[in-house]
Amino acid sequence: MAKMAGVSESTVSYALNGKRSISQETRDRVLEAVKKLDYKPHFAAGLLAGAKSKSIALSFGDVGISSGALEYVNGAESAATENGYHLVLWPSGDEAINEINNLVKSGLLAGALLMETKLDDKRVEVLVREKIPFAMIGRVADNRKLNYTDRDFEAAAETGIAYLETLGHKEIAYINTARGRGVSELSVDVRFHETVVAVANAHGMNAYEILAENNPAAGRKAMTEILEKLPFVTAVVGLSDVSTIGLLSAATEFGVRIPDELSILSLSTPTTQITLSWPPLTTVSVPADLMGRDAVIALIDELEGRSTKPHQQLYGGELEIRGTTTAPRTREIQRT
Repeated sequence: MAKMAGVSESTVSYALNGKRSISQETRDRVLEAVKKLDYKPHFAAGLLAGAKSKSIALSFGDVGISSGALEYVNGAESAATENGYHLVLWPSGDEAINEINNLVKSGLLAGALLMETKLDDKRVEVLVREKIPFAMIGRVADNRKLNYTDRDFEAAAETGIAYLETLGHKEIAYINTARGRGVSELSVDVRFHETVVAVANAHGMNAYEILAENNPAAGRKAMTEILEKLPFVTAVVGLSDVSTIGLLSAATEFGVRIPDELSILSLSTPTTQITLSWPPLTTVSVPADLMGRDAVIALIDELEGRSTKPHQQLYGGELEIRGTTTAPRTREIQRT
């Protein structure tokens, strides 16, 4: 490779690991040789030679990765690869985070990216205490000095609920994940719950919570609860992506015409899941890919000494009107 690029072997090393400054012209020649030879670096050998690790552990929490969450992962993986890093999926738990801690200190991992964060997250406590570089897709209760990218829950709820108000809806239900309200619970569930109620009240609307696990069967159960206990609601706001799709499917089963008899709007359904529903789901878009990329870049900037302060970025999303929302009906829906 050095011969093809017309440089010394040490210059090739400098171009690839960035330890010393070299001219852009020389770097370009080395990278062109890398491309032509399809060179793949041997990371283990590099570590033994004193190079810094280029691997990031993605800790995704104890609830697993949903199909919607894969958009965040794909964005994070793309950004890592583009910057010369590798993303390694790492299940959570006390033992797992301690293992990440040990591997970072040993030099085998560069840092960690956290998903499915809780307001009181034990992983964050360990990483802060051990001074391990990390970033979050999500937030904890106290985010001082922490890198994160997250939804702007207030902006997303305001966008969606204000739109429902313009249509004339006054009585709405919202589906949230049944994980409780304590500080140890998932940040997204608690923050959306608090925000939707506050925003609905500010718009003179009543909002009724329906708790459901994030799966299609729970969405069907939520539709049953609406029909039996809340037949007066004219719109449903989904805060859980998969259960919202299940709710929409159940409408056909129970003979509820969407959107004529019931409007449905989702605040948390990623783009790839919208095609799973009929009619196409009205949403406040989730920029999941962008959020995943942003979090990884923030971590890499810290690892490479480019950041001077914590990176904290919120994304609200845009209203995308499709086929599941319209002006409210004038009668209560009846179960058939």
